[in-house]
Amino acid sequence: MKKKNNSILLADDSKTFLMYVGLLIKRLGYHTYLAKDGVEAIKLAKEKKPSIIVLDYLMPRIDGSSCLSIIRNDAEIGNTPVIVLTSSGSESTREEFLRLGCCGFLKKPINITELHGAIRKCMKGNNSRLNIRASLLMKALIECEDEKRELFSSNLSADGMFLRTTAPFGVGKELDIVFNVDQEDPVELKGKVIYINELSHEIEPEPGMGIKFNEVPEDVKQRINYFLMKQLSGDLTEEGGDIEENQLF
Repeated sequence: MKKKNNSILLADDSKTFLMYVGLLIKRLGYHTYLAKDGVEAIKLAKEKKPSIIVLDYLMPRIDGSSCLSIIRNDAEIGNTPVIVLTSSGSESTREEFLRLGCCGFLKKPINITELHGAIRKCMKGNNSRLNIRASLLMKALIECEDEKRELFSSNLSADGMFLRTTAPFGVGKELDIVFNVDQEDPVELKGKVIYINELSHEIEPEPGMGIKFNEVPEDVKQRINYFLMKQLSGDLTEEGGDIEENQLF
């Protein structure tokens, strides 16, 4: 089986962790496979050929260290980037995994920004996004050459948004964009149409236009990213409890 681009294998012995972090990785835009221990992780890795493997340090049957060694010595999956998760985060543990050839090392509870950054680093620009993006439905006010519209954005990042419409403006058109991400003043940005999807015989990809924001002030980036964190992980809580800001299990 050929490697499936944009796919991640997550291995952990906690079903709760697998479910919630698996959902988070899926929402970050990656196809996700789940393994309950090291043996299953190796089996799935050889079968599915994921782009990245994310391993917990402590797992039954085969722990993360042994699992990483087996992966590195396997002809089929030996070059697959591996990110290691651990609760200890000690320097000796980190050095051990770096010697074994992991490309990322993250401490639990998972920091969403750090997870996204580690995935992007391991992807090496292949199907990776510079900033976190979330699928959502959000109204945006658009003005282009004195024409004003209220459209729905179906995804958003600190870089730009996709606006759903059957009558997109042309590629290269400059827009004024206003939308809300919190209870503060609306976000007001300028952007440019960088691609359009015309309505076709299928609804995918959905019709509309991709917008790239021009210059985004740092404080506005922070507001957008905080809003996206809430969109991505606001419901991913164990037994209905709260999670720390930007952290998950």
